[in-house]
Amino acid sequence: MFPMSVPETWSQNRPTPLIANPSSLVRPVGRTLPNTAKYFQVIANLALEMEHKFPFCTSNQQSACWANFRLSHNGTMATLHEELDRVFFESGIVRVGAFRCHPEQPCFHDTGPIRHCCFVFPRTAVEIQHEHEPAFVTNANVVTFYNVGQVYWRNPISPKGDNCDWFGVDPELVRHAVREFDPCVDNRPERPFQLSHGWSDAATYLLQRRLFTWVTGSKPVDPLAVEESVIELLDRVVRSAYSARVPYTRPHITLSHRDTVHDVETILSRPAEERLTLKSIAREVGLSAFHVCRLFRRVTGMRLQQYRLRLRLREALAEVVGSRRSLTDIALDAGFSSHSHFTDIFHHEFQTTPSSLRTAFPGNFLIGHSAPPGIAISA
Repeated sequence: MFPMSVPETWSQNRPTPLIANPSSLVRPVGRTLPNTAKYFQVIANLALEMEHKFPFCTSNQQSACWANFRLSHNGTMATLHEELDRVFFESGIVRVGAFRCHPEQPCFHDTGPIRHCCFVFPRTAVEIQHEHEPAFVTNANVVTFYNVGQVYWRNPISPKGDNCDWFGVDPELVRHAVREFDPCVDNRPERPFQLSHGWSDAATYLLQRRLFTWVTGSKPVDPLAVEESVIELLDRVVRSAYSARVPYTRPHITLSHRDTVHDVETILSRPAEERLTLKSIAREVGLSAFHVCRLFRRVTGMRLQQYRLRLRLREALAEVVGSRRSLTDIALDAGFSSHSHFTDIFHHEFQTTPSSLRTAFPGNFLIGHSAPPGIAISA
C-alpha cells in the first residue's frame, strides 16, 4: 500500500486512533470523522464506470477505487487500484458481496452511508461506530447489521484493515425476520434492524463461509438456493442477536463497563502470535484481573480465553479452506501446540475436522444442507 498525506483540516478532525493502551481511547458518541467524498471528486472522472450498486461506498468512491490511476498530493504519489466493494451475486431480493479496505486507503474511515440493508461477517478486527451510538469492536466472532442510509465510521484494529463478506437483503425480508422479536418493527419501516451487531455462532459462521465460497467459485450456482440460503442466514443471525440481547440491557451494566469490555475485545483481537496474559490485559484497562474476568463474562457471556480461541479458530478456518498450506503450519501459526491439538479443538467448534473440511469444501453446497430450527418448511 501507500503513504497518504491529507489536508491539515482533516487531520484535526480525525478520530482517535487505536493504540497500545486502549484504556486511553476517547470514543464520544456521535463524533465526526472525515468525509472523503469531496476528495475523490478530483479524480472521479478518471475512474471506470461501475456496473453494480454497492452498499459500502458512495458512487464517487466506487469509481475512484476501481480505477487504476495516480494521485498526487503534497508530493506523495500513490496508486489506487484495489477493489473496495464487489458484488458476486445479485437477485431481486438478495445480494452477496465482499468489502476489502486497507487502513491507508483515504476513504477508510468514512465510505459513505450504506446503500442497502445488509448483515456483515467481518474477516478482520475493526472498530465500527454507527451515528449517534457508541463504538464497538467487530471481528470474526461478530455479525453486524446495517439499514439503508446508515451513517457509520470505522477505525482500524487489524493492520489488514476492514475485510468482510456481506449479505444484502430486501428491507421487507428483514421486517419479517425481526417481527417475531420486535413487534414494533412496522412502526419504523426505514430502520428494521434495531441492533447494530450480535454474536455469530460456529454453525452460522461455517454456513456463511460455505455459501460465500460457493457463490464466488467458478461453477454456476442455483439462484433459488442462494436466495433461500441468505434468508436462512438472516433468520439465524437475527435469532442469535435478539437471544443475546438481555445481558446488554441489564441496569447494572453501565456505559463505563461496556467501554472497558470494548477495550478488552480490542486487545483480544490482536494477532494470535501475540501472547496475552490476564495480568497484562488487566494492566492495560486499569482493573484487577478478578474484575476483568467477571465483567467480561457478565457483558459478553464468554470467558476471555473462549473469545480469543474462537477468533483463532475462525482465522484458521479461512486458511484451511482458502490456502494450500499444511495443516500443521496453520495450527502452529494459530497458536496451537500441534496438529492433533488443533484438530481436536477445531472439531469441537465446527463439528468437522480441518482435513475433512478442506477435502469437501465447498463441495456441493446443496447436499446435506437443511433448514435450522426456527425456519418453517411447507409444501
